[in-house]
Amino acid sequence: MDLNVLRLAADYYHKLLNAELHINEWVQDRLFIAEPVFRFVSVYLEPSNLFNVLIPLLGVCGQDLLTHLVYALSLVSAVSSFEKWIYPEWRPLWRLRELYANQHAIRPGIALQSHDLSCETSGGLPCGHSMAWTALLMVISMHLPITRRSFASRLTMYIMIGCCMLCMWLSRLYLATEYLHQCLLATYIAISLLSSCQRHLNYLYAQRRFWPVLMVLLLVYLAISIYFIKLHLEIDPHWSVRQAFKWCPEPTYMRHESSPIFLLARDLGNLMGVAIALPVDQLRNYDSKCSHRFVGIAIVEILNYILRLFTPKQHGRFLFLAYEFMRNALHSLILVKLLPKLLHRTS
Repeated sequence: MDLNVLRLAADYYHKLLNAELHINEWVQDRLFIAEPVFRFVSVYLEPSNLFNVLIPLLGVCGQDLLTHLVYALSLVSAVSSFEKWIYPEWRPLWRLRELYANQHAIRPGIALQSHDLSCETSGGLPCGHSMAWTALLMVISMHLPITRRSFASRLTMYIMIGCCMLCMWLSRLYLATEYLHQCLLATYIAISLLSSCQRHLNYLYAQRRFWPVLMVLLLVYLAISIYFIKLHLEIDPHWSVRQAFKWCPEPTYMRHESSPIFLLARDLGNLMGVAIALPVDQLRNYDSKCSHRFVGIAIVEILNYILRLFTPKQHGRFLFLAYEFMRNALHSLILVKLLPKLLHRTS
């Protein structure tokens, strides 16, 4: 009985994936005129650019907003990366190419265009772009004074947020990098996670660093354990990377920054920086002049950019991942703790 249920669930799941390919095809056929917008959204609003560019720029407005953004995006991105590491789900182009390569499979009669941005090397669920973008919009909306005004003002804000989310979803569907359910679930997970954290935000900000740091170290241990468990079960830990190599039309389109193991190192590094910075319940109220904040954040981001340029990509995977983990931890630690202290003393 249980095996029959599992077979039915698996059959329904594969039919759902095949049916959703029609949505990707419809978006490509009908909305091709918006391709420049979709490319801009996917390139410049990806999670790494949010961490390295947009969040620091928004942080000029105030330390409370900067702390909240770094905290929320680090948490949401870590959850996304862990899910991709545990279960890397199909992406539309991989699924379609496999169906046409399999002589015994039922071919859906769908044609999807491949782009240079379609060559993602991590799994599709959840959509990391949608999760990070949703978290960013939610945090910004919490800090806007418009939330205390009339119903019409709040409704306008929610409509604008919805349009921004829809634009991100359509961008990922157009580039055939995600299914619709992957985008919707990503947004739902981000909203649920941040809503839960928001109710206990002051408590989380006031935590001492010992337990949060220990939790992050346990997550690192869990990520390593999952790797060896997959090897023991004869499951390829790098299945998504091999799918990308197999079906990407041009291997040079693929980026190491999108591989699941790199995403884990990046996001756990950001989370470690936030954990080391705790408690931040007092620091988030350390505000200074916008001009001072702009100069301070600009210097931090220039140094971070230089460190990114010197990433040891050719000296082995372990050194590369360790370097990225430490660089991201240092980046978030400076933004959340060291920078406000320094600016507060100079004010």
